[in-house]
Amino acid sequence: MIGYHKLDRLLANEIVSLTFVIAASLSSIMMMAKIPRYAQVLFSAPDTATTFLMLLLYSFPSIIKFTVPISLLLACSIVTIRMAADRELEAWMASGVSVLRLARMPTILGFLVMLISLFSALFFEPYSNRQFEMFKWVQSRELVEAMIKNSIREKSFINDAFANSDNVNLVMFLNKVSEDKTDFQDVFIGLKTNSYSYYSIVQSKEGELKKKSNDGFPDYIFSLKNGTGYSGKLANHNLPYFLSNKDEHFKFPQKDFNKNDLILFPKVSDWTITHFSDMHISLINTFKDKFKVEMNQIENSNQLYPREYFNQLSKEMETNLDWNKDIKMVEKLIFIFKQISVPISTIFLPIIGICLGIQDPRRKQFGVYLGVGLVIFALYASISLCQQLSLNFILPPYAMLLATPLILIFIIILLLRWRLKHPPSTGFIAFLQEDFKFKRKRL
Repeated sequence: MIGYHKLDRLLANEIVSLTFVIAASLSSIMMMAKIPRYAQVLFSAPDTATTFLMLLLYSFPSIIKFTVPISLLLACSIVTIRMAADRELEAWMASGVSVLRLARMPTILGFLVMLISLFSALFFEPYSNRQFEMFKWVQSRELVEAMIKNSIREKSFINDAFANSDNVNLVMFLNKVSEDKTDFQDVFIGLKTNSYSYYSIVQSKEGELKKKSNDGFPDYIFSLKNGTGYSGKLANHNLPYFLSNKDEHFKFPQKDFNKNDLILFPKVSDWTITHFSDMHISLINTFKDKFKVEMNQIENSNQLYPREYFNQLSKEMETNLDWNKDIKMVEKLIFIFKQISVPISTIFLPIIGICLGIQDPRRKQFGVYLGVGLVIFALYASISLCQQLSLNFILPPYAMLLATPLILIFIIILLLRWRLKHPPSTGFIAFLQEDFKFKRKRL
């Protein structure tokens, strides 16, 4: 029994240290892969160092949620391969250590990693998202205050570099500005996203800038009065389509246009004109697009802790009786169930790693790494497949909780059956049979 405790300590020390090294390496690689997407945010932010640290805090929980379980699987496989290559595994099994006994400590480590992954997915990730949202608000407020102080002038266009983002370009002209820069007359504002070719225009006779509180944060509200908005609605077809059908309506001085030349012409647009008496624009929300790094599929739900999240879902289900046919509701359910199912699946990965790592030391071990790759593929393919089936209303969203653990349990059964037919040594099958006999006696 004392020797068995020594085995547990040996496995724990090697698996924990190797898991840490692999997780750090994989996390660094994934972080470096994300850095190019954050390059414009980093270089255009007022404080690059602080922005970089906040991006690390924002990305780290979503990265370790996936890298730590994979690292544990690899570590268990590599440690078992080492023991088999050094004939240490045969010695332990000859002394009476069964496969289930060998997998006990890795399974305990898998349970601990599962708790860490659950905490990261359900609590650390919402916390980091909240902190990054607060950081964006503070940085946006500084940009707005700098624009008010340095850029707002009479009879001049405002089109500073920091006012433009990947998603929205802003142009503003103020004909008259008060001394305290709070009242304006004859206001012109142009907004354009990258998906549109033209600016949407807002023209107003009067405007004012007020500092108000929004969710406890100071916000700058730009209010317009008695104005008109002009927005273009793009048609479904471009100019060549209309020329081919109604060429008599289009006359050009140049007659030798080819198709490539015609594509350069803007699409035909229907303009929507809206008259308004009051319009309120949050400048900080407008400038927050400057710090947008990823598309948020479920609005601000990823900033909620589990209790808040489920309370919000319950309220939405009560008001929407057909929620199971609402794709937005299904996406929210899939998100929280995936946050739970992936960490829970971690508890099965060490057992798979042990089963894959038990090899004949005289054979090459490339089959083990191929098996690890197939297990990782099966893990995330099952998540993706279940998600797509749920979004198409073929499976209920709750299936996300069971799909991945059941797949891993099925893989464990297949590995054990395969090892019964193809044991790495003559003693291995005997120890497997002893495990199953022990199970039957207990049942």
